[in-house]
Amino acid sequence: MPTVPQPKQLTTDGRWKLAPCFAPDGRSIVFCAHQKPNLVSLVRLNLDSGSRELVFPSMTDHQFDPAFSPDSRLLTFSRSATSPQLVLVIHDLRERTEAEYRPLDGRATARTPRFTPNGSRIVFTLSDAGGQQIASVDRSGRDLKWLTGSVGINCWPSLSPDGLRIVFSSSRDGHLQLYVMQADGSNVRRLAESPSRDMRPAWSPDGKWIAFTGTRDGNHDIYLIRPDGTQLTRLTDDPERDDFPVWSPDSKRLVTLAERAGNFDLFAYDVSPLG
Repeated sequence: MPTVPQPKQLTTDGRWKLAPCFAPDGRSIVFCAHQKPNLVSLVRLNLDSGSRELVFPSMTDHQFDPAFSPDSRLLTFSRSATSPQLVLVIHDLRERTEAEYRPLDGRATARTPRFTPNGSRIVFTLSDAGGQQIASVDRSGRDLKWLTGSVGINCWPSLSPDGLRIVFSSSRDGHLQLYVMQADGSNVRRLAESPSRDMRPAWSPDGKWIAFTGTRDGNHDIYLIRPDGTQLTRLTDDPERDDFPVWSPDSKRLVTLAERAGNFDLFAYDVSPLG
């Protein structure tokens, strides 16, 4: 297996961060960060200049789990409405308008949204009366469709680039493992087996790899696996935490959140040697 070069550190402030995502043009990353002690905001990092800005400077609600539509026009994310509820927001960056999916249960949460490759729907994790399941809505936050209905936790969906399959994490057989299903929720199969937890899968835009966070040695590290379940490859090996893998649009870089000496920063790995 080819060797991956040492990562490039993208941030140095050490603040708590989570859930980065690339803009479709690959020139910026949006992530969640503690900008104030009591507020989690979306921050955009320009990869060319290193400059940062708040995506929604005047917003006073917590913002989590950003994702762009393929055409860059829409940004979806989870926003605190009434504690502990999280609603799904679909924000039109051009028109500055918003649509929402608000769960009926006042304690329900909508998390980890992802657009389908054609941009017509949003697949996300919905914790509601039916448990923690994977569902989808259209771009206006309507036409809810359930994609899973099993016991246990079902979460962190990521779509294949052709939109035909979804990889996700589920505890339906015990602890969290990776599974793949058709986009309509049918033909579920386990992707890999682990004695511990496998979480937060991310399908590469070229379709060749799935990156994920695993705790296979008791620590959070980043692994890669082929969509057919072969060539399990460990990317990070550090006593501190590595988490939240996200692919660049060209599939040549993998950005992760790393804890180093108690600081939390983003690192970019050149994974092109893996092919």
